[in-house]
Formats: sequence, structure tokens, C-alpha cells
Amino acid sequence: MKHAPRRVRLDLAYDGTSFAGWQMQRSQRTVQGMIEQALSEIQGAERVKVRGAGRTDAGVHARQQVADFEIASRLDDASLERALSRMLPADVRPLRVATTAATFHAQNDAVSKTYRYRLDVSPYGDPLQSRYALHYPYPLEMRRLQSALPSLVGRRDWSGFAASGCDKIDRVRTLSEARLERITEDTWDLVFSADGFLQHMVRNLVGTLLEIGGGRMAETTIQEVLSSGDRRQAGPTAAARGLCLERVRYADDERGAST
Repeated sequence: MKHAPRRVRLDLAYDGTSFAGWQMQRSQRTVQGMIEQALSEIQGAERVKVRGAGRTDAGVHARQQVADFEIASRLDDASLERALSRMLPADVRPLRVATTAATFHAQNDAVSKTYRYRLDVSPYGDPLQSRYALHYPYPLEMRRLQSALPSLVGRRDWSGFAASGCDKIDRVRTLSEARLERITEDTWDLVFSADGFLQHMVRNLVGTLLEIGGGRMAETTIQEVLSSGDRRQAGPTAAARGLCLERVRYADDERGAST
């Protein structure tokens, strides 16, 4: 019996350590590739194509990534979720499977995304955080770092914090949140929310903030980079392992229609 295709929203989490990023790459282990392979086996016909809300880099984690796909299957949402749980590896976990509107687009419909970057500032490094935090045992004045955060909030061109290979022509984004959160005595999170992010944008911001907090760059550096749009004036790109896609928000979520 042939089943009518339907569009499905998939919320998932993954440990990005052993992945070459989200996006499908030939001969590389990717999150998108793993999901498409599993769904295609479930459908048993044409390959299922998956769209993600964002393309996380190699080594970047996600606590809540969102994807969507069209599938023709006899399995209802609950059964599809169980099947994915069995078929996907332990470092990719489906959190929620829900049939959604045919027009839903995981990337285009997202109204904001939140990323967390974790810092381990202990002297020797916590081995239980080594996959998920940047160990930074160098002098770091949190007051200096924090003083630079308010200047990040707003709508502006982020070219100075984009990767050199960024393919986005429109680089204007609205950053609604930039804050420092203390988790434990030696663990700090930098939290950023925006309506969109450019490639390496968060990691370049973190690298610059660490330079400011360490006294190697002035507290005015953020504004100088934003004004010039010159990536060379910013700090180094922070390691991928400290970065996690925390949440993707949609208008329907806020109204309680898709939660």
C-alpha cells in the first residue's frame, strides 16, 4: 500500500566530536548524512532529503537542532521516533518527531537561535568536560570580557566576525543576547542569541572576547571590528568543541502550537 508523503519536523541532539559537521559531505561522517540514511531505509524508496535549521561545523554540538523532511511511510510519528532511536548512533538522538505543515522550513522559519560556548578555566582542565569545553588556563579578567558584551547587541553587519570563506552576501543579523554565565567556580558560558549567525561568527566572537579578557586587545576592539568589517582585526577562531547549538525557536513554539 502506497502512503501519502507528509512533512515532518525532527528535533534532535548530537555530540559533534566525531562528525565532520552537519552538512552532507562525500566520504565523511555527518549528522545530516546519518539521518538521511536512516530515514531512507525506513521509507525504502527514494532517498529522503533532510533540511537543517543550521549547518554546525565539525566538532560543534547541538542540544536542540531542528530539521525537516518529507517522507512516505506507514509509521506514525511515535513509531518513526522509535525507529530513528534504534537506527541512529548513540551520538545522535531524536528528541521529538512531529508531522507539521507542508510549508514548514526548518531554516527559513526559524526566528532565533541560541548558542552556548563553554570555557573551562581550571588550572589543569576537567577531563569530563574535555569534549565540550575549551580549556583556557591563562589569565582571564572576566570584568574586561563582560564589559565588551553590551556592544554586541543590536542589528549590524557582522562581516568582521565571519569566516573568510563565508558565502553569505547579506551579513546583517540582529544579535538579541550576549551574556556571560557562571556555571561552576571554573566553568563559564558565553551565550549568544540572534535571528541568524554567519559561519564561524560565534567562535570568532569568543576568540576576540578571550583576547580582550586576557588584556591582549582593547575593550574597544569589538566596535573597531564591527566598524571596519575587517576579520584580520578580530581575535582567533575559538575551538569548535566548546560550541553548542542550544535552541532553535519558531513563532509557533512561542504560541504553544508546536511544542
